[in-house]
Amino acid sequence: MNICIDAGHGGTDPGAIGMTPFRLEERTVNLDVALIMEQLLESMGHNVLMTRKSDRTLSLAARARFANRYEADLFVSIHSNAAGSPQAEGMEVFHFPGSASGAVGAGKVLDRMLRRFPDHKNRGVKEANFAVLRLTHMPAILVECEFLTNPEQLVFLAENQEGLAHAIAEGVAEWIAALS
Repeated sequence: MNICIDAGHGGTDPGAIGMTPFRLEERTVNLDVALIMEQLLESMGHNVLMTRKSDRTLSLAARARFANRYEADLFVSIHSNAAGSPQAEGMEVFHFPGSASGAVGAGKVLDRMLRRFPDHKNRGVKEANFAVLRLTHMPAILVECEFLTNPEQLVFLAENQEGLAHAIAEGVAEWIAALS
């Protein structure tokens, strides 16, 4: 299976920035999780395509074009969330409106994340017209791992990138099995 992993943001676009109790940028968290996922999914026998493997700038359209050009079977975009309130927390996974396969994948990934981290709030599976979901030609999901703007969750994101990568990769593997 050809799986495209998109580490959201990067380069001149840092994404969300958490400042308390220390500074942590979304682009860094996303890339670290994505690189671990790459190894895990390859060890399961999948071909992994990475939109970026370093801190570089890519437009949303370029990310989708990359996945389309290399004919990915699935697209997984990794993100860390932000909100105006430092109390906002939880994990959620988005798919394109009306995508039955995307909904299955989002559900499998979110379930695995919450099983691994049961103390986290379930913000649910949601539909969204995000560019990377809309412009890709394959089933696609966008994962929001937690909130960088919540001090407790910022620490979680800094310390649990490997666990997040494992949970998301396991969810992707279940998604693939469900497609068979």
